[in-house]
Amino acid sequence: MAYKELFVLRHAKSSWDAPNMDDVDRELTTRGIHDSYTMSNRLKKTLKSVDSIISSHANRALHTATIFAKELEFPVEKVKITLKLYETTENQLLSFVKELPDDASRVIIVGHNPTFTSFANLFLSDKIDNIPTTGIVGLSFNCAQWKDISKANLQSSLFEFPKKEH
Repeated sequence: MAYKELFVLRHAKSSWDAPNMDDVDRELTTRGIHDSYTMSNRLKKTLKSVDSIISSHANRALHTATIFAKELEFPVEKVKITLKLYETTENQLLSFVKELPDDASRVIIVGHNPTFTSFANLFLSDKIDNIPTTGIVGLSFNCAQWKDISKANLQSSLFEFPKKEH
């Protein structure tokens, strides 16, 4: 059975302490860094490998992606950085995902709300109100090509976040 697995990861908690700092430059808080390690290790228990990690160019997203790459034993230098995951719409994000290379079956995208929540809800029957910081929505599709992902071929999903009880 062919499949595509997409992990929609919202960046970790970032600081608002420097009001004059550009939004794109905001840094992770200590809690954000801690949550990134917690969530990447939680994901590692179910995810044996990842083919690609693609991050928004925003500092907070890239820092989150780097921690996940290290913990998932994915080469940090292979993390792809793109402007397309910053200040995007759910339709632009859908187009971006549908254009992913088909040789990558498991992909993590790291970016921002509200778009990431809206995007995940395109596929989910049980809608999510909000993907919290460092929250992950995993979507597993029964298809061989990214262009074919749809709500109809969604096989399974997961929703994990730091404060979720286990």
